Amino acid sequence: MASTAGPAPSEYRTKERYVRNGFLASFSTFTLKLTAALLSNSLTIFTDLLRNAGETIACYFAWRTMRRIAQGKAVAYEYGYGKLENMSGLLVAGVMVLSLCIALAGSVERFRHPVETHRVELGFFVAVYATGLNTLLWRKKYRISRAAPSPIMESQWHLFRNKAMANGCVVGGLGLDQAFDGMPWALYIDPAASLVVCGFLAYSIYNIATKNTADLLDRALDESLQLLILRTLAGHFDEYVAFHGLRSRRSGTTVFIELFLEFEGSQTMAEAQKTIDSLKAELERQIPGSRIVIAPATAKAV
Repeated sequence: MASTAGPAPSEYRTKERYVRNGFLASFSTFTLKLTAALLSNSLTIFTDLLRNAGETIACYFAWRTMRRIAQGKAVAYEYGYGKLENMSGLLVAGVMVLSLCIALAGSVERFRHPVETHRVELGFFVAVYATGLNTLLWRKKYRISRAAPSPIMESQWHLFRNKAMANGCVVGGLGLDQAFDGMPWALYIDPAASLVVCGFLAYSIYNIATKNTADLLDRALDESLQLLILRTLAGHFDEYVAFHGLRSRRSGTTVFIELFLEFEGSQTMAEAQKTIDSLKAELERQIPGSRIVIAPATAKAV
């Protein structure tokens, strides 16, 4: 049954706005790079365009997720929607793998048969603009992530740091290409810079694929989170009799954790519920993006 959760706190609306701005910035630079790629014959610009396309799609899915959270929508089939987001991420990674293959093939061909670039000025200035814009968004998202941690904002500032560095490499490659225009060896600058951008593209594919594959397979909690849970339980050791284990699963950006605790038989349910509520609030505060369920139990969960 669908939840009737109300509007999300203002911090979620702030995060949603920053994620949306990131998507719009990625889309705007994509259209500019498309124009530059059509006007020039630069492999570096074309490779950067392919990289930007995949990252723009990834930003769109992140914005869609954050928008649903900001609107306070806890939809039915929560696990299913989260898994859909993971599969969408893998689809993006697949498209980026195809882009990487095309770019690598182009680089090899340009090394074998060098071609002189022309009309790359627009691409150079677009890359300068994109470097500055992505650096600005990277710093803003970093500050938001530190002030109010969340999995989406953490991944967003990492993504935009990567985008800023990749665009910086494009600026360097195109700048060198123009500075040494006319030199025989300068014909190899463009495919060499393209290979550097391919490295950033491969890194983005690895990050997207490993995260979403692990989440689809319901990876276990990181060891640091397990230790955090055990320390929290240790702080309440006199409020329950035994700890009978935990289970976890991930769905999109949310981690669901079930804890099984045994309580003293003489306790009333109201007393046990007080402990449960206290532990739940403390753990959800310490683990951003978590949903905690604490179930009374008298034996280890199967």
